[in-house]
Amino acid sequence: MPIVFGALTVLCLAVGLLAIPMLRDVGPVERLGGRAGGASEATERSSVTAKLVETLAARLGPVLAPSLRASRRASLEHKLDYAGRPAGMTVQRFVGRKAALTLLLGVGVGGFFLLLGASPILIPILAVGGWFAPDIYLSRAARVRQSAIERTLPDFLDILAVSVRAGLGYRYALRRVAESLGGPVGEEMLTVLRQIDLGQDRRDAFLALRERNASDSLKSFVAAQLQAEELGVPLSEALNDIAADMRRMAGQNARREAQRASPRVSLLVTTLIVPGSMILIVLSMYFAMRGSSGGAGLFGG
Repeated sequence: MPIVFGALTVLCLAVGLLAIPMLRDVGPVERLGGRAGGASEATERSSVTAKLVETLAARLGPVLAPSLRASRRASLEHKLDYAGRPAGMTVQRFVGRKAALTLLLGVGVGGFFLLLGASPILIPILAVGGWFAPDIYLSRAARVRQSAIERTLPDFLDILAVSVRAGLGYRYALRRVAESLGGPVGEEMLTVLRQIDLGQDRRDAFLALRERNASDSLKSFVAAQLQAEELGVPLSEALNDIAADMRRMAGQNARREAQRASPRVSLLVTTLIVPGSMILIVLSMYFAMRGSSGGAGLFGG
């Protein structure tokens, strides 16, 4: 039973933390207008917490990172690549952040609640949450980045094909389009160009691009481009064909995601809305009958 109470406490705390920004949201107009005072105060508060986490991570990362297995290190490298290495994240910094959040939540926040009379089981629950929170954040960042690549790659290829057809060299056109559009696709293409400028073979640079990302569309683009180069197909025609294939794949993925969403919506309705509606109906009947019978209650007595 204490475990259940501890888990419910953590859940309520998480929901409360997520709800605070929503309750304090003043709307898009005020956000775009930029309230400098409030923004600076929020930034200052977040920077203090971030500095504390980074300080602990800088001390704990070099101690814990060498103990990682080679397979675990390789897995983290792939996940960081998929997420675009936010803020220049390395495996050592990532492991340090996991340890720092574990200490801060388990010892700091858990100890504070313990002083307030909470159950001691809350400390290991918060510590486990702090250990896995960076993994959840990294997985979400990777998923968002790869989805953005899937969504913007066809437009990128269309503009690139027009630029090449206009007479620009492929590398120059690739650089101009990447710098103009930006985003995850632009960042990845600029990384490829930097690797080529440093002397890496063009084929190897694009193969490394494919390895850094989990996007099926990007992998198909790399494979089709390398095949077009080997067969001597003009790049402008190849890019148009690749962009058309990407759009067709994007449509198929959208339909697939829509099919997957239907059972989730049904499950949400079944588990949350229907029980809540039933409770509301029963309570309404109870209070109505209690008021009409002078407090006898729904079942008498």
